[in-house]
Amino acid sequence: MEKCPVCKEESKGKYWCKSCRTVFVCPGQGCEYEIRKRGLDDCPKCGLLFEDYLTQRKMYRKCPKCKKKQGLSDPQCRYCRYWFNCPTCGHKVPSTSMLTCPRCATSLR
Repeated sequence: MEKCPVCKEESKGKYWCKSCRTVFVCPGQGCEYEIRKRGLDDCPKCGLLFEDYLTQRKMYRKCPKCKKKQGLSDPQCRYCRYWFNCPTCGHKVPSTSMLTCPRCATSLR
């Protein structure tokens, strides 16, 4: 095991430190985003909420429109029907006000 650069304990794993709970690499499947900024609550790439994953091993993300927790694999918000990714091509929807996909022009209503 390596030493954690934050707490200097020998409990650093590949994804996070077990003693100080600092995340180094996103544990989301297929994401593997390297976290360079300390103290983030969620992954900047996939939106995985770190606290829920570290305590309960649940993969949730927060909807940018209604701010409620969703499953990471859900393509659309259950509450406000916001699309996280385009249903046709899978392109990430960058804004809550988008009416069509910027890549393939599929309607997101």
